[in-house]
Amino acid sequence: MDPQFIERRRYPRARIEWSVTFKTDKGVVAGVTLNVSAGGATLRFPNPPLLHEVLEMTIRVPELDRPLIVEAQVVWSTADIVDNELTLPIIGVNFTNITDQDRWLISTAVSKFLRQKERVPTRVTTARNALKKVLEECIETDL
Repeated sequence: MDPQFIERRRYPRARIEWSVTFKTDKGVVAGVTLNVSAGGATLRFPNPPLLHEVLEMTIRVPELDRPLIVEAQVVWSTADIVDNELTLPIIGVNFTNITDQDRWLISTAVSKFLRQKERVPTRVTTARNALKKVLEECIETDL
């Protein structure tokens, strides 16, 4: 690791795959988280939002009985450097408008995951399968 690197994250982060959707002016875009914290997430999307775009994001946490709806801003993206059809772009988002309760729910879910020491592989096939499931759910619900 670069000795000049300064860790700026305020919250613990875990490799968790949750279904997410963004509402854009082009419609609803489905994706999957690769890692999550109470402050933001890394996501994989087939058609990601633009850099710096602020969007309404719906997060489906399996342990919760309702989806979380937060405002998030795209802070980085690999969309402009992906040169392979088989590799989906990855974006990083910060949660810019989230209730204290929803931030606490995400933080609690991440902490629980880290305590259990369960690690979800971040292989492309795992992410692709999770994204396929999200897309199938969207088709079934006419999103």
